[in-house]
Amino acid sequence: MVAIAALAVGTQASALAATDQEPRPRNLAAGLGYSWSQAPDAAYPDDGRELTDGHYGSLDRNDPAWVGHTKGETREVVIDLGSRKSVSRIDAHFLQDWPASSILVPLTVSMYVSQDSKSWALLAHKSTQLLWGDGPPRDETYFWDGVVDGFPDRNDEGTMAYARYVKVMFSVHTRASQLLDEVEVLGFDGRTKQAATPRPDHTAYLTPGTSTAGISDLALLYNGHYESGKGNWTKDRIIPYLEYVDTAGRPVEQLFDGVLYLGLRTPEGRDFGSGSTTLSDWMWYLNKTFAAQGDLEQLNEAAGQVANDLGKPGLRTKVVLMIPDPGESLTDFGDVDGDGVTEDVNESSVGREQAVANREKIVRWWIDTVETRWANAGYTHLKLSGLYWLSEQISVSASGPETLRRVSAAAHDNGHKLFWIPHFLAYKSYMWSDVGIDAAAFQPNYFFEDMSAERIEDASAIAKRYGMGVEVEFDERMLTDDVFRDRYITYLNGGVKYGYMKSAFLAYYQGNDAVLQAANSSDPRQRVLYDWLHEFVRGTYRPQSTG
Repeated sequence: MVAIAALAVGTQASALAATDQEPRPRNLAAGLGYSWSQAPDAAYPDDGRELTDGHYGSLDRNDPAWVGHTKGETREVVIDLGSRKSVSRIDAHFLQDWPASSILVPLTVSMYVSQDSKSWALLAHKSTQLLWGDGPPRDETYFWDGVVDGFPDRNDEGTMAYARYVKVMFSVHTRASQLLDEVEVLGFDGRTKQAATPRPDHTAYLTPGTSTAGISDLALLYNGHYESGKGNWTKDRIIPYLEYVDTAGRPVEQLFDGVLYLGLRTPEGRDFGSGSTTLSDWMWYLNKTFAAQGDLEQLNEAAGQVANDLGKPGLRTKVVLMIPDPGESLTDFGDVDGDGVTEDVNESSVGREQAVANREKIVRWWIDTVETRWANAGYTHLKLSGLYWLSEQISVSASGPETLRRVSAAAHDNGHKLFWIPHFLAYKSYMWSDVGIDAAAFQPNYFFEDMSAERIEDASAIAKRYGMGVEVEFDERMLTDDVFRDRYITYLNGGVKYGYMKSAFLAYYQGNDAVLQAANSSDPRQRVLYDWLHEFVRGTYRPQSTG
């Protein structure tokens, strides 16, 4: 009898414990079908249930569980849960096998939910933590977790997303495949107390305005060291950028309303954007740029001439100047504050906190020096409108975002907007505004590689998704090579087709002086490239044929 009584008590206690346990989320996507924005590669096919069948692939690309995509636009997979449910977590699992099998995990995976599969609410952009690199096969799971990540707008209460549709998007590399095997959507049927309906996103380009310091069209003029001397700008070389001149050399109207001076190389070949330059290199660039007859004085004289030509004596050209990247490796940058101690930006040497503080000290010294020299020069036809972060991606180190927040704060403390132009595969480019950058233009990078014109569409969509402007890219090769001429035209045509010609803040990469060469050319086929650019800046360009 005692044993039976004890058993009864134990059974009752177990029942109470089971009643008190929190219900566990289930995989709401298990066994469901889904739709792809673009069919997977034939080498890594999908039977329509591969991502939801619960079968994870081994670290072998030949495992049939893997579904693959190569080249082309950003991929989207949409899962219809059948009805609105409470989503607590989304997982997407990918393979990396580089370089042996040319497989990389995506740079970025984005997760969205929707009530109608038309209006989508962002849950998270997630960057790879595994990072790209050589090694044996590895895997990575990208996830959104409502408790950990919450909602991007921070205005919705709740830790679950109440929605019917789930979308997972991931970037595709131009020279590697992306393989995934499972997408899990964890949560509960119906609506729980913790579930909220996220607000749909309104995607749009960054438009010219306060955040761009009023600049609509920013011309990049490279004034670092070149053996040819093309980094040394003169008044006459600059004028065709500031005003459109006709075939007789007569001024017609303003062209670019902003100029970005930036240097890539020192005379010794060190790169200002890689964190390898030291104080002496930075001083060389300052001395060159601010010399009595240096690059800024030449720009000032050109701007004065343009103001006179156009009958606008009060016109001042807006100028953006670069901030070189102090990097994360140097232990002996140089002494910027005269305390007798060289600045050390290496975390393994001085620790993360001190390294970040030293990077900030260097940047603040740079900004103060730029402002002092600018004030002393007294440029009457120029306006210092902003500063430009030269590195084209956020550092992959843990301190990368914090360093950029310090840089942004330094720029803002001195009353300047901070500009940025990340490349297409830039790490964490989506978080540009989170780290304090004011104006960003996204690089399609279509001009530089053999790829489908889909890249322009994809880059335009990414720019809108991230709220950026767009960089129009070309160089001197367009003048003599039909392949590059067509790529240039594709950028201009894309501006009309995808709306960035009239609706976005634009930056213009032109190699060194492609615009100047086109403007001065007596060959009508070259000269028309300058004329089309003028029409594009005005917003009147009409698409041209290629091929």
